[in-house]
Amino acid sequence: LFFSLEMSKMELVAKSISRHTLLQASRDDIRLAKTVREITNPDIYRTYTDKDSELLEKSISNYETYANHLYYIEGVGNITTSKIRQQVEKHIQMTGNRPVVIIDYIQIIASENQYGTDKQNIDKIISELKRISRDNKIVLIAISSFNRANYGKEVSLDSFKETGSIEYSSDLLLGLQFKGVSSKNFNQEEAKKQTPREMELVILKNRNGKTGEKIQYRYYQPYNLFQELP
Repeated sequence: LFFSLEMSKMELVAKSISRHTLLQASRDDIRLAKTVREITNPDIYRTYTDKDSELLEKSISNYETYANHLYYIEGVGNITTSKIRQQVEKHIQMTGNRPVVIIDYIQIIASENQYGTDKQNIDKIISELKRISRDNKIVLIAISSFNRANYGKEVSLDSFKETGSIEYSSDLLLGLQFKGVSSKNFNQEEAKKQTPREMELVILKNRNGKTGEKIQYRYYQPYNLFQELP
């Protein structure tokens, strides 16, 4: 159950299909992989060769194998924690299944208290998300931005300092960063230009396990694909 507060359902579906084109093309010719723009722009679509069309059809078929398990809820500044709770409970009632809930992202969930400060509102939102997870016995994954002071720095708990009580409420807190971000000669702008980008997922908090571990990824940004490294 995916609450998308920024991107449309069409964009999210196109991103998923784009990932599949890279996975499918890598077996034949990686140059055939398609970006979101190449999938959604009809002018580009009309220039496809038979190989291009075949790749896209296979990628759509791969996506369709699990698409009926994905539910998207779009919102533009009007999704509150109350609405999230309502949708979760309605989903459980109608399907009989307890969904994994993904929220993209915390900072643009609408506040129900127009008089609160930003920090007070974020604290309240995070507390309510924790209650939704606990009351419905579900896994809830909430994406958060970093505070601006920590852009381009090694990720730490300080990166979430302006994100209210996220450090205390979450069972698992993960931070994504460029590999080598802590080195003296690191240049973020140069790192962004790399394809694929070398990334690390850092376990900052783990209520039931180890912290400090780093999981290595290659990120193929034109195709929205993270490839975990052994």
